[in-house]
Amino acid sequence: MFRGRAEDGMMNETFSPPATLRRMTVVSIGALLVFLCSCMQGPADPGSTFHKGLQRDAWRTLSAYDAALLAHREKTRTDVPPAYWDPGIQQLQPVKVYTHRGNLVVVQSMNEGAEQGKYIDLPVAPFHPVSAWFSHRHAVDGFVFRPARGTGVFNYMRTTPVPYPPYK
Repeated sequence: MFRGRAEDGMMNETFSPPATLRRMTVVSIGALLVFLCSCMQGPADPGSTFHKGLQRDAWRTLSAYDAALLAHREKTRTDVPPAYWDPGIQQLQPVKVYTHRGNLVVVQSMNEGAEQGKYIDLPVAPFHPVSAWFSHRHAVDGFVFRPARGTGVFNYMRTTPVPYPPYK
């Protein structure tokens, strides 16, 4: 019904938390962001297998290529150009190198639509291949995986073309 001036003033006031609460919130969010960013730079354990062998080389290759993409030196995310290949990847004598679901694929031979080579699984990727005796029954995007020497390294054969166009 009828409201007085005191009630109008109370209805129009907005709630504002005290300055110390705002500062604590900003500091907490900042600390959380620093923590999350430090976790995303790879495993902190220098003794982990991620810091050795082909996984390390694949990580360096993808890091160099991603930095070039972010700096706009490369325009599209398709095959990784040889300029960004780590020496460990170059030793495999690849025909081409590309990414698949966050992992690195090193093509060593191509014959009539089939390719073979090394599939290097990165621990930070969302997809992790599985190799088994009957893995041909569970092919993923045309890949059939067999274990290779080294942690996270698989021999692969891919018989189907890429089912989706490259990013532009």
